[in-house]
Amino acid sequence: MAANKIEERINRLHENGVIDMHFDLPMDLYEKRVQPNILTAEFLPEFEAGGLGIIGAAIYIEDRYLPDRGLQIGLDQIARLYAEADQSQRCVVCRTHEEISRALESKKIGFVITMEGVEPLGDDLDLLRAFYELGVRAIGLTHARANAAGHGGIFAADGSSPEGLTPFGRDLVRECERLGIIVDLAHINPAGFKEIVDLTTKPLIVSHTNSRKFYDVERNISDEQIKMIGRRHGVIGVNSVLVSPDQKTSTLDCYVDHIQHIADLIGIDCVGIGFDFFEFIYRQWPESKKKWMAEKLTTPHFIPDLTDHSHAKNLTRKLIERDFNDGDIEKILRGNWLRVFKELL
Repeated sequence: MAANKIEERINRLHENGVIDMHFDLPMDLYEKRVQPNILTAEFLPEFEAGGLGIIGAAIYIEDRYLPDRGLQIGLDQIARLYAEADQSQRCVVCRTHEEISRALESKKIGFVITMEGVEPLGDDLDLLRAFYELGVRAIGLTHARANAAGHGGIFAADGSSPEGLTPFGRDLVRECERLGIIVDLAHINPAGFKEIVDLTTKPLIVSHTNSRKFYDVERNISDEQIKMIGRRHGVIGVNSVLVSPDQKTSTLDCYVDHIQHIADLIGIDCVGIGFDFFEFIYRQWPESKKKWMAEKLTTPHFIPDLTDHSHAKNLTRKLIERDFNDGDIEKILRGNWLRVFKELL
């Protein structure tokens, strides 16, 4: 196919908006809160270049704010997201499927607020309702560390806690289903993963992860875990940071290998995007913090031509090269997430 025809095809596939269900935007907006219009100046051009439509904006609390300031920082991150979206006039926070649909139809960029680790809640279940009222619509119980709800999967092939959820964690999962908050199994340890599946009845998601077939760490998910999500007709968002244990093989082709593997196991209807673009944060860190991350968690390996949202069309181009048809590409880029939103929000 001629290059110009491929570009026309890519633009057409992006016309209705790409959905990325994990981006650490609120924490960066909070850290730069004294600067005006960060969303418009630093992020909006990338969103527009990549044809983004909906973004999962994840609340995450860094270790340095814990244990005393988790609630405050979580609330402040939400406040900054709303304020910046209002100032941009191009972005909007979405709470329902209808609001998501309106954002896509009006060509605005919609944010679905998510929570990566329930540290802002402490062990207070009533706070879940408060965050729901503020717009939180998907919750992953943990990051890599343990908290009041459960234990995170580590960046190694084994070694996380053999324990599942805490009593608070179990109550939290049940309350999420009752309120209409999507339960996200990203980062949870294997025992917690299985327990969440057993406790719930609705579709489950993994907002951002990769297959252990290609990168065998607990942070990623096994074939059996992938099948658990498939049996519930959920969606797995493929992560751009943990596609391979080394930099040389961290490529767009490897990213698509993860998509293909998940689709082969549970069908194309259950795979989406959870880019988890992190390079923009990582490059701001001093060497001491990068060293700390390498020792405590892992060294991230960024895909050179997929490091921010402006590169989203590179993925679509690669999917075309790998002979995915337009219908399947549309499902990966947005359709599968929209199905979950329609059912759960």
